[in-house]
Amino acid sequence: VYRSSIASQLARYALRLNYALLPEDVVHQAKRCLLDALGCALGAYDAPGRPICEAVAHDLGGPEEATVFGSGWRTSAHNATLVNCFLVRFLDYNDLGGGGHNSDSIPSILAISERGKANGRDFLTSLVISYEIGERFKESAAGFSFKEKGWCPDIRGGLSMPPALGKLMGLAADQIAHAVGICASHSLPMGILDADREENSMMKNLRFGIVSYNAILSCMLAQRGFTGPVRVVEGDSGLRETVFQGCMDLERFTEFSGWRILHTRHKSMCANAGSQGHISATLAIVREQDLKPEDIAAVRIKASRGESRHTTTPAKKYPQNAESADHSAYFANAMAIKERAFGPESITPEKFTDPVVLDLIER
Repeated sequence: VYRSSIASQLARYALRLNYALLPEDVVHQAKRCLLDALGCALGAYDAPGRPICEAVAHDLGGPEEATVFGSGWRTSAHNATLVNCFLVRFLDYNDLGGGGHNSDSIPSILAISERGKANGRDFLTSLVISYEIGERFKESAAGFSFKEKGWCPDIRGGLSMPPALGKLMGLAADQIAHAVGICASHSLPMGILDADREENSMMKNLRFGIVSYNAILSCMLAQRGFTGPVRVVEGDSGLRETVFQGCMDLERFTEFSGWRILHTRHKSMCANAGSQGHISATLAIVREQDLKPEDIAAVRIKASRGESRHTTTPAKKYPQNAESADHSAYFANAMAIKERAFGPESITPEKFTDPVVLDLIER
């Protein structure tokens, strides 16, 4: 019964996959995802939360196993994952694929690759595994509304990261299956981390990072013989029954043909995915018509219901931090009008109180 479990099937899929089986376009896309994630991280180096994460990592200590982005400081794989995941996520510039913003998975895969001195081919193979399992998880829960039920789709990391990391760490199939059970049963990020009617916080940037952190711990425990609920998905009180309330297509989840990573998209600006279109339209209009803030009588935007709910609630109208600013349709379009640009330099503290921006928000 355990060999037929979802966790065991994910483990066997990960162990079967190797670099020689990856088509050229899949390898190319994996490298694009890596470069995009590194760019996101380096662009976020001045983020207010980075020194906090680094200070905590210093306090925790540990062996010099992996590199922290930007500073080059070497610390444990756990600590590097914590800091680097924060950096990749901060600007909300990261990719759309692998079941969500799956470039958040890359810091932990890099950290474990450094820790085990894995080569580039093994690293890229594990990166692909994370994207493939993550996207299949999303497809299997296609009829489930994470937002309405109060959960975050980064729950997928509890299922996708142990196979990706376990393969790098040399775990056997049964050990990876137990690591999935350990991790997925304790990695359930809540929807409040990116809720419509709440101001976003720094923790939004670690909603997948903490899951990855737990995945490393889960693999280390399983490698030494610690057991977890292998039927964590389909078992009594498992994910399908409790979180997804039966709305999970397990056959679709474990149908491993094709390459989902090829559908990954990369953002053109550091804003909520659904905001890219209307911010781009605003930028085009003000540039083409040479419009200044004083020329604007009113701004009208047509967007989807989901985008409207997510970026125009009172909690997002006057952002006080970057995490809310990049999810505020009001702020982003006001900045696009005033500065004819919207990028990392747009979500800095002094912009949140700019009187011209505040006036435009009112329009």
